Amino acid sequence: MAAAGPRSLYRRWLDRRMPASRQQQLTQRRIFILPTGYGMFYMVIAGALFLGGINYENNLIMALSFLMTSLFMVAILHTFRNLSGLVVRAGRMAPAFAGADGALELVLHAGDQHPHTGVWLAYPGASAEEVSVAPGEEKAVWLTVSVRRRGYNRAGRVRIESRYPLGLLRAWSLLDMDQACLGWPRPLQNEDCPAGGGELRQGLHAGRQRGSDDFQGLRSYQEGDSPRQVDWKAYAAGRGLHSKHFADPAEGWLWLDWSLLPALDTETRLGRLAWWVLELEHRQQRYGLRLPDAELPPALGADQRRRALDMLGQYGESAPGEDR
Repeated sequence: MAAAGPRSLYRRWLDRRMPASRQQQLTQRRIFILPTGYGMFYMVIAGALFLGGINYENNLIMALSFLMTSLFMVAILHTFRNLSGLVVRAGRMAPAFAGADGALELVLHAGDQHPHTGVWLAYPGASAEEVSVAPGEEKAVWLTVSVRRRGYNRAGRVRIESRYPLGLLRAWSLLDMDQACLGWPRPLQNEDCPAGGGELRQGLHAGRQRGSDDFQGLRSYQEGDSPRQVDWKAYAAGRGLHSKHFADPAEGWLWLDWSLLPALDTETRLGRLAWWVLELEHRQQRYGLRLPDAELPPALGADQRRRALDMLGQYGESAPGEDR
């Protein structure tokens, strides 16, 4: 308990000094700098040379000590300046199943007139990524985060660090970018499909794919349409971007339904629904999803899979202001 007190005080101090924000600029208030182990050894050598020069009245040794000390002082300025002025903005997220690793995007922008070289970024418990940003340039970097549970997992503070140019000093900052990574429920295999409508249950378990969709005509392209639906010939002829529209009989749809999984706890229900989302995608069977607070119309494809798993992951969660 004694160790928890200082850590709690330290977190509160960081919250006051650097509050959470989805865009932050590294300034003097947000940057810390200390010598590295190599830098401490370097200064010990410089001090030993100074004492030796005084003891033996050797001007060359004293000059070398002063040169090393001057170089160390110049390195302080350059190491600090390598982070100073860098603008960091929170970007998108890449969800993952609970227990796996997701990813969060950070966008770095150098709006000043000097480059930022050899900058390392990492969220707690994850491997660091290195990036260099030229003057006026904007770069995106994806950082791994641990998805501990279903729902929104707060990422914590991102560590931004640099030892440029000589490795004598380490400048770093700990920014709360107000980011969270969505965790999808861990799929739980089950043989009984919790779905209504669609083809007969026997046909579903046999893995039979339907091919009865009838071509109905063209409609304007909508974001999320499969590339296979696009009429590329018409687009090449300069008639605009259109998608092929097929009639899909109602009996060809399956509705994955929360209410068809009674007497189960919330996480078990969500896990079974997640498994059937993946299974129906694998079998190329159109499906929709019904939850107590939301409904997803029937469709098929990567976008449908993402929307369905997002719905399951967000169930019962208060969504932060994520830039999806």
